Amino acid sequence: MPLNHELKGKEYREVTFEVERGRVMQFADAVGERDPLYRDAEAAKAAGFPEQLAPPTFPTVMQIMTSGQVVVDQELGLDYSRVVHGEQEYEWRRPIVVGDVLKATPRIADIYARGPNEFLVIEAVITDADGEVVCVARSTLLSRGTAEGS
Repeated sequence: MPLNHELKGKEYREVTFEVERGRVMQFADAVGERDPLYRDAEAAKAAGFPEQLAPPTFPTVMQIMTSGQVVVDQELGLDYSRVVHGEQEYEWRRPIVVGDVLKATPRIADIYARGPNEFLVIEAVITDADGEVVCVARSTLLSRGTAEGS
């Protein structure tokens, strides 16, 4: 069954996330990041940053939290057993640092078909406590064999 294309542009509940040192360290360990900027506040400060940096792919943690709302939306009609993760991208405005309190509101940026498959693009604009955009995260999911006429 095809995805509900009428949901393009739909926004979901805002998620708030505090960037904690322990979580940054766990993420750095998980991705094998050894650079001191991502592991030591003093090294990051010596390099001119206000605090220890989070690795560049750290927004994935928030993206998982936010996109979960989209994939379980019954109105969308997504059969998760047919899903393959297609692509992940980030548009950076500034680095994420320990102590940041971030907010993200997920939305369906696009749904389109190519051949027998459909593509679901989930976007989250991640802002800091001042409302400034830190990063725009996009995830593209491929729904295999669900395009109209498949």
